[in-house]
Formats: sequence, structure tokens, C-alpha cells
Amino acid sequence: MKEDNDVRRIFLLNPDQRLVREAAEAGVQVRSARADTRDEPALRALLAEAADAGLFVNSARSLALLADQDAVRRLVRDNRLSPGGGRVPPGALGLTVETLSVHGMHQAVGITARMPYGLLHPAPLTEDSAAEVRAVVTALLDLTGYQYGPAHTSVALTPHGPVITGCRAGLAGDPVPELLKAAGGCDLAAGAVDVLCGRLVDAVRPGRFAAAAVLNPPWRLESAEVGVLPHVRHVSPPDALAPGHLVVHADSPEVAARRVTSLKALVTGDAG
Repeated sequence: MKEDNDVRRIFLLNPDQRLVREAAEAGVQVRSARADTRDEPALRALLAEAADAGLFVNSARSLALLADQDAVRRLVRDNRLSPGGGRVPPGALGLTVETLSVHGMHQAVGITARMPYGLLHPAPLTEDSAAEVRAVVTALLDLTGYQYGPAHTSVALTPHGPVITGCRAGLAGDPVPELLKAAGGCDLAAGAVDVLCGRLVDAVRPGRFAAAAVLNPPWRLESAEVGVLPHVRHVSPPDALAPGHLVVHADSPEVAARRVTSLKALVTGDAG
């Protein structure tokens, strides 16, 4: 693929509407198609056509592999990417890792921890542990042949090292993008559009912590809209029928835990 392609055009397979909106706001033209990502032969023709048009695309093999989580786990096991045969002991810290890939280079832009109350970003890891997690995730993406776009990887941190439990192409679900933005200003959707345009992205170092808790409907928003309650950075719309989420920021993991728990009780009216 030529490097002088028009970088204001991207290709989206089974387009995520968050990326479609971000591209529109950035003035980027979107070419899209829908297909079963498990059907590698069908993907080849679509992707070849997009590549011939000068757009940056992944290989059919890579997308088909990342759509099959059993295949991902086999790849991890066969290449010994995780210790202990990939077994996760009780009490292991669950993590999710967001990456943005361009020209086969993978930038880990965020590691989020699953906590008893919800999610915490950045995960409270030592520099060595964070580096080890990033390394094993980027090694997996190299093995899959993933070249362009966002990816979302699940990892369990065990006493023997990080164990990859899943990986898929695409943006993380809410509220992870809001957490990255609240903690350090990293706009995951904007970064995804950039790498799909063939542009490198700069890493954003979080300046604080952000935490999120799930809200089960109904919840009250009269006093919990962004900008009204202190430290609140995002609350799902009040008419949501499915579970939503509350995002707050804090200067430490301990403050984040207290803040998100107390604010959740205020928003839902549940003091228990």
C-alpha cells in the first residue's frame, strides 16, 4: 500500500457509530462495508477492493482470527504468551488494554482495572507490571497480523505474570473511552480515526485517576448532571433502558473508590 494515500479517508468494516460520528466531526470521509468477520474468503474481496482504493485495511486472516476468541486463546497458548498455560487463579486482577495500531505498530494507550465497585483508570500497577502487560498485548497483536485501528484486550494479572484472556478488534465499550478522557484527555475514538488514516498517535500520560460504576435504571440526574456535582465527568442519559454508568475523577485510587461509591448512591438513591 502506498504511503501517499489520501489520509482523509478511512475504511470501516461493520462500522462502529462512534467512529462514524468522530470521522464526520473531523472531516474524514468514511467508506464502509458489512460482512461476517468469521468468513475469511468473503472478507478478502471486500478488503482487496478497499486497499485498491488506497485505504488502510487489515488482512482477512487477522480480522477473522480476532473475531474467534477460541482461536485467540489457542494462539496465546501455542506461542506461550501467558504463564501457567493461560490459567487464571482466583483473585487475579482483571485488566483491559486499549491499543491503537498503524502500519503494524501498536500503541497501548490505556490499561484499566476491574475493581469491586467498577472500573479504575489507569490501573494501579507498578511501572514494571504495566510494561509487561503492554509487551504481551503488543506481541499478541503482532502474531495476529493486525495493522490498523483500535483493539481491546482482556488480561488477568497473576503472580506469575499477565495472562491474556481475550482480544478483539474495535473500540472498548462504554465507559472505558470516558475513563481515558477523564483521566488524561485521551480521546480513543479520535485516535482510532487517526490510525485508520495512517497517522501515528502520541501517547497521553494520565494526570489523575478516573473511576466508573454501573447504574441500573432508573437513576436520578436532577443533581448529578456533569458540572453540577463535583468530580463527575459523565453520567449516562436518564432515559437509558439498559444499565448506564457514572464516571468521576480523583487524585488517587482510594479517593476514586470512595467518590464513585458515594456518588453512585446519591444518583441512584441507594445508600446500601
